Amino acid sequence: MRSVVTFVVWTCAIIWVALAVQGVFAYLTLEPTGSGFTRGSNRISAFFQWEALALGAALIGFLVGGGAPKGNLTRFAARWPLYLSGGFFALLIVLFVGAIIIARVA
Repeated sequence: MRSVVTFVVWTCAIIWVALAVQGVFAYLTLEPTGSGFTRGSNRISAFFQWEALALGAALIGFLVGGGAPKGNLTRFAARWPLYLSGGFFALLIVLFVGAIIIARVA
């Protein structure tokens, strides 16, 4: 059973890396579309879509690898992708809410 958990966690970690890199690659290589203020928003939405998929892979790895023994590299691989992707999205939400609050107050 432990080998299945290890396999799933490392597979999710590899998928997480691949999806996160694909998000950056999509942002850098897509041709911006639209006009005016919305020009290039297709690049941002593609980036967020890939990063959301990476967050899903990180969440699956975290849930499966929760029982890995302490100090094990598998436990590290199960937790850090979720910390990084989850922290990224949490930071975006805080910045978005902060921008709304600042816009309302000012």
